[in-house]
Formats: sequence, C-alpha cells, structure tokens
Amino acid sequence: MRRLSSAGPLVGRVDRTQPKPELRPLNAPMPLRVQKDAHGRIVAIWRQGRLTPRSIATIQDRWRIDDEWWREHPISRMYYAVVLDDGTLLTMYQDLLAEDAWFEQRP
Repeated sequence: MRRLSSAGPLVGRVDRTQPKPELRPLNAPMPLRVQKDAHGRIVAIWRQGRLTPRSIATIQDRWRIDDEWWREHPISRMYYAVVLDDGTLLTMYQDLLAEDAWFEQRP
C-alpha cells in the first residue's frame, strides 16, 4: 500500500498567500430607468446595459413589502411582475424610501 507524502497537495487546502476573491451578493438588484405616462403608470423601462427601452405589455401582479421597520435601514418597496413587449417576464420594484429609485429583482 502506498502512502501519500505530507508534502503533497491536499484537497481543500486554503492558500493564504493569495489575495481573497472579492465577495459579491448573488442576484443583486439591478437599477432601472422607468418611463411613466401622464397618469403616473409605468409604460416602459430601460434595463442596465441596454440602449433602447422596452414597453410594458401588461402588469401581471403587484404587491407591497414593508419590513425591518425597527432597524436603522427599513425596507419599503412596491413590487411589480410585468411582461415586456418581447414576452420577457420581469420582477421589478420601486424603493419607496428613495426618490424615484427603481430596480430589477433577479431570480
């Protein structure tokens, strides 16, 4: 039977001499620009990295979340599940505590 040398590589060994990779949140919300009509209804959005806006074909659902009101940074958001003119289903929200701040919520 062959024994492995203790000097050989170990699975799961952490090399502390290398810089740590930068951590980033998964599914972080992406900023959106929103266009509204004269009645204040959302009619189009500009997604980050896109040059042209997409029209909203329909709003399938909307709901409000008010959470963590007891903390330093509470959450108050109006969510929308929308279908864009190209058939894309998108969940987006307005941060009600910030002025005109809209985001795409990625799954």
